[in-house]
Amino acid sequence: MRAAPADGPPNIIVVLADDMRIGDTGFEGHPLINTPHIDALAEKSVFFRNAFATSPICTPSRTSILTGLYERSHGINFNSDTVMTEEAFLQTYPMRLREAGYFVGYVGKNHTPVGRNEDGQTGYESSIMERHFDYWYGSHRHLGFYPKQNPRHAIFRNAVSHTQIEILSEGIANFFEPNEVFEAGADFLGRRPSGQPYALLLNFNVPHRAGTGSMKMLPEDDDLYRNAYRDLKDHIVLPNTYVEQSNVVDPKIPEHVYNGEQIASYHYVHTPDELREHETRVMQTITGMDRVLGMIVAQLERDHLLENTVIVFTSDHGIMAGEHGLGGKSLLYEPSIRVPLIIYDPKRREGRVREELVGLIDIAPTLLELAGVPGGEEMQGESLVPLMRSEPTDWRDSLFLENLMTIQNYPRIEGVRTQELKYMRYFDRDNDGSYGDMLLGSLSGEHPIYEELYDLRSDNDETTNLVEDPDYADTLVDMRAETTRLLEQWLNDQPARTLPKATQE
Repeated sequence: MRAAPADGPPNIIVVLADDMRIGDTGFEGHPLINTPHIDALAEKSVFFRNAFATSPICTPSRTSILTGLYERSHGINFNSDTVMTEEAFLQTYPMRLREAGYFVGYVGKNHTPVGRNEDGQTGYESSIMERHFDYWYGSHRHLGFYPKQNPRHAIFRNAVSHTQIEILSEGIANFFEPNEVFEAGADFLGRRPSGQPYALLLNFNVPHRAGTGSMKMLPEDDDLYRNAYRDLKDHIVLPNTYVEQSNVVDPKIPEHVYNGEQIASYHYVHTPDELREHETRVMQTITGMDRVLGMIVAQLERDHLLENTVIVFTSDHGIMAGEHGLGGKSLLYEPSIRVPLIIYDPKRREGRVREELVGLIDIAPTLLELAGVPGGEEMQGESLVPLMRSEPTDWRDSLFLENLMTIQNYPRIEGVRTQELKYMRYFDRDNDGSYGDMLLGSLSGEHPIYEELYDLRSDNDETTNLVEDPDYADTLVDMRAETTRLLEQWLNDQPARTLPKATQE
C-alpha cells in the first residue's frame, strides 16, 4: 500500500475504551496490569494527566467526543428523548474530515442516536450514521463480549473470531485469515484508497460491565480471557475509600438526595470478592485492547503509515470501584470523571506529560487542527495542539461538569473542577421534569438541596466535604459563581441540534 505523503494531512486513529479508569495501565504505575503497547505509545506521545469526561455516562460523553460540545449544548442523553439531527451530525469531526477528503471508517459500538430517515425511523434505526461513513463495521448499543450471538449485531455474524475485541480488530486490518466478510483487502486499512488520508474511529465496549459481565470463559476463548491475572486476584488492592455494601452505615450522599440504589450490573462492588473478580476481567479486557493496539501499530509500520498517523487512546469516562460504597458512573467523583488520554503526534514523537485541565470535548477541535480542517473554532472544546507542542497558550482554569441522566435513580448534578478544588451541587429528584426543563435547572431559579466542596490538594479521595467549613466560605461562594458562569456560557443557544425520537413530526 502506498502511504499518503508525509507532509500531507495526517491519518487519524481514535481508540475509545468504555468505562476505563485513569491509572489502569502499566506506564501509570498499575502494579498488576500488562499493557506493553499502550505503554510504548505513551513513551512517544503526550499524556494528559488531568483529562475528564464532562458528562460521565456513555451516550452524552461519546456525543461530546464527536461534536466537541458540552451536553448542555448537544442535548443527547438516555433520558433526553431526542436524537441528533442529520445536519448536526454532519458538523461532527469525522464528517468534517470526510468533507475535507478523508476516507472515514467506524468500527465498534455506537451509542449516539442520529437522524430521521425517509420512513420516519429515528436514531439507531435510521441508518443515517452508517450511510455517512465510507466504511462501517459497527453496531448500536452495547455489544457484549460475544456480539455474534446477538441478532441485533448481525454485521459481525461471519467474523472468524467470536469475542468482541478480536471481532472488531478484524474490521481494521487482515490480522486473521480471510473469511466471508473480510477477504483480502476488504478490511478498513485494506479498503482505504491509496494515497488518501484516512480517519478511523475504533470504539470498544470494554471494560464496560456489558462486556466484562457477559464473559463466560468458554473453552474456545483466548487464554487471556480465561486465565490471565487469576493467579493475582489476592494481590488486587481495593480503593482507599472502599466500603463493602453491608458496611455502608453513613452513605456518602444523604439518602434524601440519592438513595444509593443501583442497577444490578453495578453490584460488582458489593463485596471484595465480587470486586476482585470484576477487576480481573477489567485487566483481561484492557490487555486485550492493548494487544489490538499493538497489531494496529505494527500494521501501520509495515504499510509505512505510522510516520504520518495521529493516534488517540482514551475512554468515554471512568467508573466507581466501590469508593464510598458506590458503583457505576454518572456521579461526579474523580473515579467517574477522570480518563486516560494519550495523543501520539507523528510530527513530534517524544513523550511528554501535561497537567492542564482538559476534557473529551477537546478531542474534536484538536483533530481538526491537526488535519488542517476548519470548524474546530465553532466547538466548545479547545484544541490541545498548543499544549502538545509546548506553545504558549492561555488555557482554562476550570472545567464544567454535569450529570443529567436521571434514569437509574441518579440525581441531577452540576459542578466545576479546578486544579485544586471540586464543587458539586445536587437537585431534588421530585423536581425532575422534562429534559428540556432540566437543561435550564438552576438558571431558572431552582436551588440545590445538597452541595459538596473538596480541596483536592489534601483530599484527592474526596472524603471531607468542606461546604460547612468557615475557612472555605469565600471559596464556596466563588465556586458556586464559577459553576453558574460556565453553565451560562455553555448552555445551548444555537439552532436546534436535536429532534424527538418519536417517528411523527
